[in-house]
Amino acid sequence: MIGLKIVVIGSINRDYTAQVKKLPEKGETVIASSYKISIGGKGANQAVAAKRLGAQVYMIGAVGDSDGGRDIVKELESEGIDVSGVLFTEEVTGNAMITIDELGFNTIVVYPGANAKLDSSWIERHSKIIEEADFVILQLEIPLETVETAVKLSKKYNVKVILNPAPAKEIPDEVYKYIDIITPNEVELTQLTGTTDIKDGANMLIEKGVSEVIVTLGEKGSYYTNGQEEIFSEAVPVNTIDSTAAGDSFNAAIAVALCENMNIKSALNFANIVGALTTTKMGAQDSLPYRDEVESFRIKLQK
Repeated sequence: MIGLKIVVIGSINRDYTAQVKKLPEKGETVIASSYKISIGGKGANQAVAAKRLGAQVYMIGAVGDSDGGRDIVKELESEGIDVSGVLFTEEVTGNAMITIDELGFNTIVVYPGANAKLDSSWIERHSKIIEEADFVILQLEIPLETVETAVKLSKKYNVKVILNPAPAKEIPDEVYKYIDIITPNEVELTQLTGTTDIKDGANMLIEKGVSEVIVTLGEKGSYYTNGQEEIFSEAVPVNTIDSTAAGDSFNAAIAVALCENMNIKSALNFANIVGALTTTKMGAQDSLPYRDEVESFRIKLQK
């Protein structure tokens, strides 16, 4: 267990997940073989993942006050997460409609709901939580203005920022200089930079002011650069069932690893393992591994 503190600022959703033989094409109706309602949202997923990996975690987010949002927050609290930074709103809790095929690939449609009510004033009201953090993790399922406020506050307090730019949207150039680590997947990198070349895209983000770039490559692993050094970290082989939340657990794992002072190569390997293990179970938070599972898997890989 580590004594360092991670603050996750982001979305909290209710996930509606359907398992299908194949993802539907435009205009096509398919029959689901199973259906599940669970807690999700990139922010909440990352918070739970970081906590299960051993971090002290604080969640700043928003849910509906009268549609079961309080029950969701109680679930997060039961994980050991500090939820004093969660806002209760009159808007419904965010929803995600997830469809997963037999190969573990998915499509996701998100209705932001209460997440859109997470504004800059709420972040400023909880600035003390940020000030005392070692890492702040953010995503883009909350208003961009809120993200801007959070990264600027983090920089003011010399707190490192990891931005997971998902779903990808245009980020003002000024914001990049406040980001220590940005973690797009290949699609998001292209959307942010306009190029499909991983190295070129990553270097474009470095030129915008980001200190370090980690591109998640799914079954191919991950790529890292700080503009001088570059590392390709290979994926680990697993039986993938559902890729939902794999990126979220990867981001949480990077923060935890760096809190533990792992070097970047070891941190990437650790995060690749955590992300891979997440794909071996159905669902978002149900699939997030605990630290002992990760360590057992690491030992098996070394044999």
